[in-house]
Amino acid sequence: MKHPYLIDLNDRDNWMYPHAATRPDGSIIEEQGTINFSEGPHRLFCFTDSVVYPEPGADTDPNKIMFHEHQEGWEAFFLDEGTLDLYVDGKKAFVEAGSIVFYQPYQAHGLVFHSPVKIRGFFHDWKSTDTIPQRELLKKMRPEVLQDGYYQKHILSKEHDHFLREPIVCREVPVEQMSAVRHIDRPMEAIELEGVTMKMLAARWENGGVNELWAAEMEPGFHAEWLPYPAHPEMFYITAGEIEFKVYDETFTAYPECLVKIPIYAEHSIRVLKKAVMYDIGGLTRWQGLLEDYASIRKYDPARAGDRDAITALKAKYGCQILSCGLR
Repeated sequence: MKHPYLIDLNDRDNWMYPHAATRPDGSIIEEQGTINFSEGPHRLFCFTDSVVYPEPGADTDPNKIMFHEHQEGWEAFFLDEGTLDLYVDGKKAFVEAGSIVFYQPYQAHGLVFHSPVKIRGFFHDWKSTDTIPQRELLKKMRPEVLQDGYYQKHILSKEHDHFLREPIVCREVPVEQMSAVRHIDRPMEAIELEGVTMKMLAARWENGGVNELWAAEMEPGFHAEWLPYPAHPEMFYITAGEIEFKVYDETFTAYPECLVKIPIYAEHSIRVLKKAVMYDIGGLTRWQGLLEDYASIRKYDPARAGDRDAITALKAKYGCQILSCGLR
């Protein structure tokens, strides 16, 4: 990586092990690079970047949609450019840039791309990126493996955990009726605080109890400072605005289509320069419980809401590493 904490996804020097999948005629199906490998027992913080190209005839031939399911792992991706048709849960919908697509294990799905599409994927409990360095070494040392049917069928397919399905009959619906499509304008829950609105896009209970996905819509002047020696790493994805980060002694500005990866124990803080949207990709804080409890305390027990020690204990209960936040 060119920077220890800031990752510009539009700079392909930040792609690890870039590769391109091609058709027999040489045309490109997908270009992909790994941005961050998974970490810990639940393989968190796995993040990939892709540009996927239309498959000729896929809009009329259901066999080209490649319906499949994953038997383990949770997959989500930011659709940052382009449009596609999503087939999932017996439904079909037109999905535009700005959406988040979220799959759970055994949720059969297929995609038809209308134009080159930028997909920024993040995962947990997912193993398909674990052996990328070894697979790349194999291709370098034994390039003929790419034409080896046994490798494709018995080795590669198992590592990707793709189980192909028959074409699924789908009825066309508005995208708002697709539970697998999330959007910041249609959050599952939204809670306003000073200088920031927190919006839930995926709940812990639909992520196997592992994490949550929240977006923070932040006003200029909003700041947040984390506890000393934070106990878990964090990853943030910025889709709008500008945010000044300070990590240890380094100050830098994050902007749209950037990831910020902050290591464990690293002291850090943020200051919003221009109205911004930032997603908590790690999602380890139990935001839903914390924010709901805090909203209840403010309404029903305002004296407790003003008790610094009580709020510190509340944040600790839900694993929140933020020491202070608000407008300056």
